[in-house]
Amino acid sequence: MKSSNAVTALVDIFISPSKAFNGVKEAKGWSFVAFILLAGMLAASMLAFYNKADPQFLIDQQVAAASVDATIAEQKMIRQSMEQTLDMQVWFALFGGIIGLAVINALMAGYYLFVSKQDPEANYSYGAWYGFGVWTMMPMVISSLGILILVLTASNNQLSPTLFNYASINQLLIGLEVGHPFYTMLESLNIFSIWGIVIAAVGLKCWTNFNFNKALLFAALPSIAIYGIWTVIAII
Repeated sequence: MKSSNAVTALVDIFISPSKAFNGVKEAKGWSFVAFILLAGMLAASMLAFYNKADPQFLIDQQVAAASVDATIAEQKMIRQSMEQTLDMQVWFALFGGIIGLAVINALMAGYYLFVSKQDPEANYSYGAWYGFGVWTMMPMVISSLGILILVLTASNNQLSPTLFNYASINQLLIGLEVGHPFYTMLESLNIFSIWGIVIAAVGLKCWTNFNFNKALLFAALPSIAIYGIWTVIAII
């Protein structure tokens, strides 16, 4: 079974990923459509947030997060710096986010190409794996939709930047405060990134002869390495 076109693949990637990946590996241009949707939703959520958020409250939150161990003088310098770049924050976040997606996916495409060499029959190009990586990031569309809903339904304009991490392990389960060694790490780890790993595992199984356990290991390995190193650094 496979998706018949790009639109059905955009639905199948959430409810039946194997159908989407079986369709993608034989199609051209579908991944571009997926990336446009991904970037568009990311842009929409960021624009909605910065359009509604109270600038002064936003700066207060950012200064508090960036100056946990700073002196009063250092806090003033941080505040002045953020106030000077306030009008540009939305554009830094917008273009930085989209470019970041493209760069991270470029790295992941190289990784997928490397691990696929364990299957002699998986003769997909780097470009094909780049498109593959775009589909593994599709849970971010749901994440962006959640941000849009939270922003549009907020009762006031005192929105914190932590709203972007509403589905993080820290906010959902742990509740660590700013300044804790593991705060940033657990804020970055969220249910959508875990969902993306599972989707990548399904995709690897569809595109190679890997069984699901092997595919899941390879899909999770980059995150395991990153968070493993991050944990060691936090402990030290």
